[in-house]
Amino acid sequence: MKLVEINKDNWLKTVLLTTNEDGKGTVVEKFVASNALSITQSVYETGWTIKGIEAEDKLIGFAMYGFDEETANYWICRFMIDHKSQGKGYGRKAVELVLDEMKKVDGCSSIYLSTEPENEIAIKLYESLGFQKTGNINEGEAEFVLKV
Repeated sequence: MKLVEINKDNWLKTVLLTTNEDGKGTVVEKFVASNALSITQSVYETGWTIKGIEAEDKLIGFAMYGFDEETANYWICRFMIDHKSQGKGYGRKAVELVLDEMKKVDGCSSIYLSTEPENEIAIKLYESLGFQKTGNINEGEAEFVLKV
């Protein structure tokens, strides 16, 4: 498994990945904004890195992470595994790859993320990786932090 650059050869495949069970992408999905929205956001806001998540030479997910100027913190802003690839252990490995990349950034001592409070699977994953609830709610999402 590896993180890959989003480029002219894979951007459309990335945009078409979805967490929606019916396989039809929407701008805002049940627990995450669409990859199309995230890619666009990364163009107009500084500090974000976007990567595809590849397993067995197949694009299966997407991550957006970096420094959020508004909060002055490092964030995993978006993370998703396509509905066809969920439940196979890819999420854990992919988050670990993102964390490894972020830990290399000078000055990154804490990594934040947020998720819908009812996204129990994601919360269990994040807590098992050492993330702890901050008690803050961001736009309806529970905030977590990992000290590195």
